[in-house]
Amino acid sequence: MIALFPGHKKRVRATKGHSMNELPYKSVAAALLFSVILGPVGLLYASFWGGITMIFFAIVVFSARLLFCALLVWIICCIWGVGAVESYNKKLKSGVA
Repeated sequence: MIALFPGHKKRVRATKGHSMNELPYKSVAAALLFSVILGPVGLLYASFWGGITMIFFAIVVFSARLLFCALLVWIICCIWGVGAVESYNKKLKSGVA
């Protein structure tokens, strides 16, 4: 959990097995599973803004009853989720995040 207060540094809550300055890696398998089962909502695990974008886009596609495009939205969410988690984990390994 990250808390930001004016004039203070970021505070990161330690999780089991991690020091105070380390963030845990995200699971690629979990991101794929969430995206396959939940579609755009599952993408929120990997990428918050990606999830919000795809939820909006999915609402438009589903309300227009474009079934083939709906399948494409689901597949794009799966690919985007895996890519976002891999990018996140790579940033953690390099020490950027």
